[in-house]
Amino acid sequence: MVVRVLMERRDYEVVEAASGLEALDLVKDNVFDVVLMDLSMPGMDGLETTRRIRSGESGNRAPIIALTAHTSHNEQKMCLEAGMNAVLRKPFDSKQLDRLLGLIDHTSQEPEA
Repeated sequence: MVVRVLMERRDYEVVEAASGLEALDLVKDNVFDVVLMDLSMPGMDGLETTRRIRSGESGNRAPIIALTAHTSHNEQKMCLEAGMNAVLRKPFDSKQLDRLLGLIDHTSQEPEA
């Protein structure tokens, strides 16, 4: 709920998925500026969901930011290895979110072939 409010205040249209499988369906059918991926989701966790998105199953090249309460270096490494672009640790403040979104806004995405 907090993330939704923060994103909407920044003029992002927010689409939520209740599970990893639902997230996969959404990225197959929509173009997103950014994907905020919770690591703990029912059915399929955020790591596996990200791996499937990045494998080309969806064709989506949107930056993926992990949202997690896990703070270990190993967890962060696993997120990046799965194909996420960044990790935002909970609890976070709006300045941290703005910094990451600013980096994404200034980074060009790979052109599709």
